[in-house]
Amino acid sequence: MSDTAERIRTHRLVVIFRGQSPRECLDIGVVLYQAGVRLFEVTMNSPRPLDAIRLLRAEFGADVCLGAGTVLAPAEVDQVAEAGAGFVISPNTDEAVIAATTDAGLVSIPGALTPTEIVRAVRAGADFVKVFPLRPVGADYLRQVRAPLPDVPIIATGGVDVALAREAMAAGCVGVGIGVHLLGERLDDAGAVTEQAGRFLDAVGRGSV
Repeated sequence: MSDTAERIRTHRLVVIFRGQSPRECLDIGVVLYQAGVRLFEVTMNSPRPLDAIRLLRAEFGADVCLGAGTVLAPAEVDQVAEAGAGFVISPNTDEAVIAATTDAGLVSIPGALTPTEIVRAVRAGADFVKVFPLRPVGADYLRQVRAPLPDVPIIATGGVDVALAREAMAAGCVGVGIGVHLLGERLDDAGAVTEQAGRFLDAVGRGSV
């Protein structure tokens, strides 16, 4: 298992930046880092996502694991690797993106929902499978999927609040992804963001920081 994959298993909570500017990612990222968050994802449909990844990497170095999300094309993989990403997340399962990710030495986390899609992702070389979207199907869906597929490492995302994060972990997920908007409406309120981040970290079980 790669160091990045091991750290994902340890820290468990991936905070997703979608729609924030690079500076906003950095400012919020500093607060979240101080709260104990160590896994960050910047989606490729955010403003200047590569710049955001570079800023976060320059600020935190190897102390955090950075990923790129909503990666839909193999050509994007080299771009995010150069910017400093260590893992690649997609909303779907695309064998070409998975192959490009593993060829670049990055951790592959494609999205899937049905058992057929989950198995397809694993056979294509995924390190983890992102079950997405979780909220419409709920944590009991995860329990039923994991019954025949107990060895697949699942990260659940899609409308995951604190209660659902706790339920997902109890259902056997190795981690969850949350949108930064779930940290509250006032992202400029460091105290409120820190408090909410703490609730999520408690829900997933804090890894060592």
